[in-house]
Amino acid sequence: MKLNFSNHINEIWVFSFLLLMLLLLSRIFSLVIFGNWQDIGQSFVFLDDLFVRGFRFDIKLLSTILLVFFWFPILCFSWLLSEKWFALYLNVISNVILIFIIYLIFVDLGYLYYFHKPIDVLIFGLLEDDTNAIISTMLNNSKILLFFAGFGLLTYLLLRLFSKLKHRFKNHSETVIKHKSQFIFWFVSFLVLLVLARGSLDTFPLQRKHASVSDNAFMNAMVMNSAFNLYYANRDRMVNNEVIFKTEILKSNHLESEEALKQKSGYNNLNPLIRTTDFNAELERVKPHVIFVMMEGWSSQIALAQSSSNDVLGEFAQHAKQDYFYTRFFANQYATNPSAEALLLNSPITPLSQSIANKTRFKQSNVLPFKNKGYQTLFLSGGYSSWRNHNNFWLLEGFDSYIGRSRIEQLFQVDASNNPWGVYDEFVFEYLKKSILDAESQNRSLFSFVLTTNNHPPVRLPDSYVEPPLDPSAYGFEKNNAEKRTLLTGYNYQTDQLGKFMSWLKTSSLSEKVIVVATGDHPLRTFSDNNAITEKYLRFSVPAYFYIPESFDRLKTVSRQIPGSHNDLFPTLFELSLSNASYYNFGQPLMKKDPEKAYGWASSGEFIFSDGVASSLNKKIYTWNDEHKTLLISDSQSISDHQSAMIEQEFYRTILKKYLIVKDYKNQNE
Repeated sequence: MKLNFSNHINEIWVFSFLLLMLLLLSRIFSLVIFGNWQDIGQSFVFLDDLFVRGFRFDIKLLSTILLVFFWFPILCFSWLLSEKWFALYLNVISNVILIFIIYLIFVDLGYLYYFHKPIDVLIFGLLEDDTNAIISTMLNNSKILLFFAGFGLLTYLLLRLFSKLKHRFKNHSETVIKHKSQFIFWFVSFLVLLVLARGSLDTFPLQRKHASVSDNAFMNAMVMNSAFNLYYANRDRMVNNEVIFKTEILKSNHLESEEALKQKSGYNNLNPLIRTTDFNAELERVKPHVIFVMMEGWSSQIALAQSSSNDVLGEFAQHAKQDYFYTRFFANQYATNPSAEALLLNSPITPLSQSIANKTRFKQSNVLPFKNKGYQTLFLSGGYSSWRNHNNFWLLEGFDSYIGRSRIEQLFQVDASNNPWGVYDEFVFEYLKKSILDAESQNRSLFSFVLTTNNHPPVRLPDSYVEPPLDPSAYGFEKNNAEKRTLLTGYNYQTDQLGKFMSWLKTSSLSEKVIVVATGDHPLRTFSDNNAITEKYLRFSVPAYFYIPESFDRLKTVSRQIPGSHNDLFPTLFELSLSNASYYNFGQPLMKKDPEKAYGWASSGEFIFSDGVASSLNKKIYTWNDEHKTLLISDSQSISDHQSAMIEQEFYRTILKKYLIVKDYKNQNE
């Protein structure tokens, strides 16, 4: 060897120490800032396991870095590089790695602040989202800007400390160790690092499934470090975007056949996968227009605090009282595009619109039952039609047309709004009115799926907007909290516009010909962290609203407290509006739900039942703690046999949905 390996050992030790301390402190900081202390106190006995398991993941990361960037280069280039050039390489690569790890830690902290969980697959959705809108959102959020400032400051301080410690402990050995001795040392240390990088001496290496130390989901999320969070997010992305379309799903899940999978998913002769609505002579004669509105960030939490001093619902408040307004509903997914694909395509694989399957026509489309009955189908969005490849993708899935921001602004001759996410919602609803009237004049029935956008931070509303009485203290914040008040204005504006549309509809000649359903794509992020166990319901709940003319109404006997989720909405619509129509039976129509056995679910593993919210991860349920059934008791109890069966059923239904999506792709592309 041309270089003296021993000269660089101390520098590697300093690098290793700083990296491990950085990961440890970031874990402690996350627990302190984002954790709920009451929950952590109840799980205090698990803190030792958390930090020990976390340290194992940190050592696994460090060992992998040392192997890839130090030990292998030493083996490959120590015969060629001089002492000077290897020292330069070591200095550059160690600084770059530290900067990258600090950056990942701050991204993870920002993710915890915004999404209330560590980095996951949705981060790639942000990268593929509207770049200008994302930048605008960050520039308008002072806390995110503080994160960037903190990143810069910490990077500067840590690199200075690294430089000082390197020089302080630098070893200038005058004795060149023999090649044989250096190789033996390298080989032994290589074997040690290999074991540490595996993370385990057991049959299986340390991996994501081992990141569970308690029943507390937040504490479990703190076990892995930001680098592993990103690694597994990327693996999930590859599975969703490419790998899964080449996977033999039945084989990988140890299932003998499609029929066996259907049986485990709860389907049989009495409950078929493909359900057909009853023949209805009136619906054969008069097909109602059907409008499905997916509202940006429409949280149940905010709606439930409606009052004269906190008028978050605006004109919609009267319609919430007059019609069917369910608040014990969960969004199946936690972002806009995943929610749209889950609702319209019954797909847990996302984003389909930007995957290798983006030219596939999927039989699971919930648009097709309307299309097959002669409906005119419209996808109407306040955002740009090119967002997430929507204007190409959704036209393959049963929509006749896709109308986005540019077309709406052109039609109404309005200047582009300063809202980066979309045209003002009032114009979206104006276009919707026009579409219904046009379809009626052509003697055709309209199905329209509508996306609002203005409740997405940064909240930018038209100059004509007049703020009503709003009270952040209704949610536990200071009454003069400007940030929360701004978020409430966005919520009020879009909900008020929905209310104005409903007022127009009810006073028009179309009042007996239109069915309307509205729900949130996900709860309003950044409004409240809701990380506490007692707030599990608030974290995932969005409202579901139905307006149904008298002649079509079959929900009169359904309790407003019925538990459900997004996957129940289209089955309910099909049963209300279509005669003798077939659809995929992945949810349950509200009118067919048993209140005691009904449930809803979120993709993160939470299930809402009549008696509380259960976690599929620990098979525990947290029961209601207040008369309004919004908060939960922090102590858990075991779930019932029925609840366990429903959780297992949904697990296999998710596999079945993936299987059918992949089956369609393979049939059309092989």
